[in-house]
Amino acid sequence: MAQVLANYEEQLANAQMPAGKKKVLTTALKLFASNGFHATTTAKIAKQAGVSEGTIYKYFASKQDLLTQLLQPILEDIKDNLFSDLDEQHDLRTMVDFIVDDRIQFIEANFDFIRVIFHGVLTGQLLDNQTLESFLTGNNGVLTRLQDMQKAFPQINQQLTSPQMAQIFVGPIYAYVFQNKLLGLPASDNDMALIKKQILNNLTMK
Repeated sequence: MAQVLANYEEQLANAQMPAGKKKVLTTALKLFASNGFHATTTAKIAKQAGVSEGTIYKYFASKQDLLTQLLQPILEDIKDNLFSDLDEQHDLRTMVDFIVDDRIQFIEANFDFIRVIFHGVLTGQLLDNQTLESFLTGNNGVLTRLQDMQKAFPQINQQLTSPQMAQIFVGPIYAYVFQNKLLGLPASDNDMALIKKQILNNLTMK
């Protein structure tokens, strides 16, 4: 969790907001990441933050509202950094290698909290339409950057849509991480090589 959570904790530390709200957000961040959303009660957040439950409801309408306000800036941070350094990759194979290595490392480091994000997205309880649109198609949006990538590398099948490209990358990468993190199945360098080959082939297949 180091990169995303550390960045957000630093942002919170420097944010201009009431001390009580800052304590609630900082504590909820850690508890949601370590225990999950449903297992974390507002009473537990209040106790660990050293505030009353009333303080939580002073700033947030519900625990769900707290999660939403907590995750939206984190999603913006993830979006802005998801394709960082890609402009330095000038060869398609090298770019695929970089994405697979970097994103697997990123997901594994932030896995517990990303599970919370996935839960919110899959249950429709996290993102409003504006936030989702910004994440996908806004400035540095995921689908927008995939379109840029497609234009930069003519070897990529130009008939692929951005959602299709996202599926090509996301499917094998998350299958690999879930295999390790959820199922506890051992992974090898051969698995990584297979993922990279699969993604490269699917990107270039006519």
